[in-house]
Amino acid sequence: MLFALHIEVAYKLVGMAPAAFFEYATGLSHMNYRRGRGYTAFMAKREKVEADADSLLLRMLQKRGVPGAEFRGFKDDIPQGHSAIMLYGLDLLNEHTSTATRELVAQFDASDKLLWYLPDTDVPGFLNEIGPLSQLGPAYCTPLAVADIRDPSLELKLELTEPERTALKLVLNRRANMALSFLAAVDHEIGHSIGRTGVPDAFAGLPRFAVLLAPPGPANRRRHSPADPVARLVDFIGAFGYFSREGSLPERPLSIEEMGAQVDLSGIRLGEGDRFLRSLRSGKAPLIRKSFRTLVHTQLWTPKAKTSDLDTQADLLETYLVAAHMFSLLLPNHPTALGHMDRTGWREAYLGWWERHRHRYPPPAPSTGPLPPAWLIDP
Repeated sequence: MLFALHIEVAYKLVGMAPAAFFEYATGLSHMNYRRGRGYTAFMAKREKVEADADSLLLRMLQKRGVPGAEFRGFKDDIPQGHSAIMLYGLDLLNEHTSTATRELVAQFDASDKLLWYLPDTDVPGFLNEIGPLSQLGPAYCTPLAVADIRDPSLELKLELTEPERTALKLVLNRRANMALSFLAAVDHEIGHSIGRTGVPDAFAGLPRFAVLLAPPGPANRRRHSPADPVARLVDFIGAFGYFSREGSLPERPLSIEEMGAQVDLSGIRLGEGDRFLRSLRSGKAPLIRKSFRTLVHTQLWTPKAKTSDLDTQADLLETYLVAAHMFSLLLPNHPTALGHMDRTGWREAYLGWWERHRHRYPPPAPSTGPLPPAWLIDP
C-alpha cells in the first residue's frame, strides 16, 4: 500500500530506471518486472522482498551521512515500518516529533503490515482493510473528488480481471488518501519543528506543500505551461533563493532567464543555466536528489555563502522534493496535453487532509512578516 509508494519515491530520488530499481530494492530479477511478472514474484517472496526493502532504505540513510553508531542501532531506536523510516530519512522523527505524527505513521505501518501478511485467499480480510472497517477508519476509503488517480498497472501492462480491476481502484483510492494524509502530517510537523526554533516563518499556519499543487488551467487551453508538482518545486526554490538574497518573496514566479542567470552567477554549474532550469521544469531531465541539490545550491548562492550552509538548506528543503515526487505518482496524465498531468481536484484533496490534521498540532506562532504572495498560497 503506502510502502510501495515510498519505494517508488525512493527510485525517483536516486534516478534509477524502474526495472533496475525493482531488482535493487527487492532482490528479485529485473526480468520479472520487464515481463510483467513483478507483482506475482513480489507476492510470492514477500518476506525476502521486505528484508531487501528494509536494507535498501537503511543504505540510503547511511549514504546521507547517518553516523555509524546511530545507523547500527537504528532499527532498535525508532518505530519499525517504512513510513517511519521515510520520516526518519527526512530528519523529522526524533525526540521532538509530535505525538500526532508518530501515531499516524505507526497506524500506516501497522495497516501495511497487516495487508502484507494476509494470505492471498483471505479476500474478506483484504476488503475489510481497504474499506470503512479498516483500522484507519472510513475517511481513508472515501472517494477523492479528483479527475482520476494514476494507475501503475497500466505502466506495468498487467492483465487484470474485472474483479481485480475493481479491487485495484479501491486500493489506489485508499493509497492516495494515505499519501495525502502522510504529506499533510509532514507539512504540519515541519511547522512544528520551525516553531521550536523561533526562526521567522512566512508560511506559519499555511499548508506548505500546497505550493506544489497548482489548480488546473482552462479546459480549452491549447498550450500548457509546466505547472505540475516538479515544475512548481523548481519555481518555489527560485523564490526561496530570491528570499535569501533580497529578504522578501517575489510577487511572481521568477523567469527561466532570471533563475538561469543566478545559476551562471553561482559558478556551481558551468554554462547553460537556462537549459538546466528549463529541462527540470519540463520534466525532460528528472529531478533526482543530485540535481535538486545543485538547484538549491545555485539559487541560494551568494558570494558569502558557505557550502556547508547550502548543504543544510538542501537537506531541509528535501521534504518538498519527496512531496513533489509523491504527488507526481498520484496525479494521472492529462487527457489531451501530452507530458502534463491532470491536476483537477488534487489541491482541494490535499487541503482537505491538511485541515483534518490541523487540530492535532500546537497552534503556530503568528508570522512576523508579510504573507507570501498569492501565486504561492492561492494560485
